Amino acid sequence: MVNVTASVYATQNQYDSAYAVQSAYPPKSVDLLNVLRQNGFTTFVDLIVKAGLVETFSAKRPFVVLAPTNEAFAAIDPAILAALLKDIYLLRDILRYHLVLFRELCSLVSSIFVELPMNTALGEVVRFNVYRNKGPSFATEDIATANGVPLLRAIPTGKSIIYPIEKVLNPQDVSPNNTAINFLRSNKDFSIFLSVLEVLGITENYFKVRPKTTFVPTNAAFKALPPGVLDSIFADPDKLVLLLNTHVASGTFYTAGLIDGPLTVLVGIQVDIDVTPYGITVGNAEIIEPDITVSDGVVHVISSVIQAQETCLNRPY
Repeated sequence: MVNVTASVYATQNQYDSAYAVQSAYPPKSVDLLNVLRQNGFTTFVDLIVKAGLVETFSAKRPFVVLAPTNEAFAAIDPAILAALLKDIYLLRDILRYHLVLFRELCSLVSSIFVELPMNTALGEVVRFNVYRNKGPSFATEDIATANGVPLLRAIPTGKSIIYPIEKVLNPQDVSPNNTAINFLRSNKDFSIFLSVLEVLGITENYFKVRPKTTFVPTNAAFKALPPGVLDSIFADPDKLVLLLNTHVASGTFYTAGLIDGPLTVLVGIQVDIDVTPYGITVGNAEIIEPDITVSDGVVHVISSVIQAQETCLNRPY
């Protein structure tokens, strides 16, 4: 069992999972970097060596390694990658963020109930989510993510586990200051949705109580509403509450865990999730910028305002 301090969204119960590593680990010492190189993570290993982190990744303790593929590094913007390679301290931070710490042996994913934040060697948190078979709008088989990036498989390596990922993670994603509200503040294209929060007196605490999924319409989406509709919403606090709670769901729902079916939002109604090879829609809105990790959940930018009936205001619960 895992000897970690878990959030209320995690449990130490074991589940059968494609990500699970079965019981006994080999007692012999294993060269983690050698296993990474043998499995094709050559860019990752080369950067570990360049950053002087060989000793860190070779420590005699259990690790979970989130190993970006060579293609993941190749997908980084060339200018950003060049800057990263020139700044040895930034490079070390990025690499250490992909090394998750454990006190005891653990298969990790099979021990997570829904969500579990874990400390990394950098000191910043990475968020693990597991989406299991729960019926409509959830994955029909186990899907696990780290900051929304799917874990491709499990590679047991002595006392440690390697999970390949197809994207290099950003240490700032789950940092305390990277809140949903600060994300909105940083982009003027979301100023109308931000105004909804401000008029209602919503602060960061609204999101921090429990992780939330927020579907954020762009300013263009609000301006596409029929004439007078937006003004009437802002003139009525009840309509503002309805609007906000139609665009927020309890829990962290990355797109990797969504399939066709209804998703309940905070107003108490269900909106239809439609997943196609061309994208995902929520109600009448298309997700145009998915899986923006924030410290208090995840944000999906959408193309339209999700419509809800005003009769929801009179619901007894």
